[in-house]
Amino acid sequence: MIPILDDGVNFTPLVFYTEFLPKLAEFYRGNKTDEIKFLLFQKGDTDIFNSTYRIDPISTPLLLSIIEQLSKFHKKPLELYLNNNHATIKVLEFLYLEGFFRIAKENDILIYNSNYLGAFLGNEIRKEHIIRAYRKKDFPNIDFKQSNEILLRDKVNSIVSYNVQTHFHDLLYDNENTVKNHNEYINILSELITNGVIHSQSTTYAMMFVDKYQTKFSISDNGIGFKNSLSKKQNFPFYYEKNELENSIKLELNSTLNKYFVENLIEIFEILYFSSLKERKGLFDLMLNVVLKSNGYFRLHTNNCQIIISNRIFKYITSLNELRDKILEIHNLYELGKLTKSEYEKTILNSKSILTEHFVKVIKAIVKYYSEETKFSSIRFYNVKFKGVHIEVEIPN
Repeated sequence: MIPILDDGVNFTPLVFYTEFLPKLAEFYRGNKTDEIKFLLFQKGDTDIFNSTYRIDPISTPLLLSIIEQLSKFHKKPLELYLNNNHATIKVLEFLYLEGFFRIAKENDILIYNSNYLGAFLGNEIRKEHIIRAYRKKDFPNIDFKQSNEILLRDKVNSIVSYNVQTHFHDLLYDNENTVKNHNEYINILSELITNGVIHSQSTTYAMMFVDKYQTKFSISDNGIGFKNSLSKKQNFPFYYEKNELENSIKLELNSTLNKYFVENLIEIFEILYFSSLKERKGLFDLMLNVVLKSNGYFRLHTNNCQIIISNRIFKYITSLNELRDKILEIHNLYELGKLTKSEYEKTILNSKSILTEHFVKVIKAIVKYYSEETKFSSIRFYNVKFKGVHIEVEIPN
């Protein structure tokens, strides 16, 4: 059995990527046909007075995502063994209260003995501190096969926006760095979750958590990822050509790096670049809001690569923020009928040209801060692939 939580180790997103995923890879290398089984707590019912277990709440969407992915691979729910004792009860109760077990059961990705989920300490958590799962089946009145992508997006987003407002409103008001941009965060999170529901072909898991130090949240799906999502797109707007950034930049990274890792990195930059040109706020705008307006950390992962954006490159993304505002203003003026189509297209393309120059500077700055010391690097490459799109944000109070 593969233990999920190790004694004495806080199960953070970094531990998920650097320790837990390699455990899974090692299991599958040595067990080509056996089904994987999980033990939630490493030592189970042994050494219960000396063992300690901890989990970062925003790790749970990642955990559910990988379990869902493996459940699909095995075509059945996976077994999870539980222990309820002095060492495990606090974390077990938290996972129960935040909805981890309920969602795993609803999505049919885990089977476990529910008799262990009781006789708790009586702790309580905020009603907003629960995991959210967004799935196509939650939208029974929407035809996801309709050809009009804009109409589909608007229909899904109208429902998602209401849910996101309900789920995260109070948490965003608890932090002075997020309350001033409250509506912005709601709109962007709604857009990202809508993208996950429509394009990922998997469940989109989300969790937001506030403590006395920070507000943090994560969004995770185990779907088709950025590149496949763009590849499936039939029509692109006039201001963007498919793989435009990939075809125009050359990254100066260690030549010994796996070529596939570098492709993953370019994939991330490509989707951020496309997002920076759109009329809707999305991934790029979340990055700007987190780093510039909330002094936080933004992490974005797909496959084998993750980028970490912080105020270390503040001076570079400040100019991008101004250019992004300009592009959004042009889109808005056109929608209001204050620009002709030719004026609109000409102005957008002129602004795009300037933004592209600054975007390349940001890429170079991120690459500059790459280090093989994973904890402090602006780019992290992981040997174990974790498909889908995974976003983590931390904003100080």
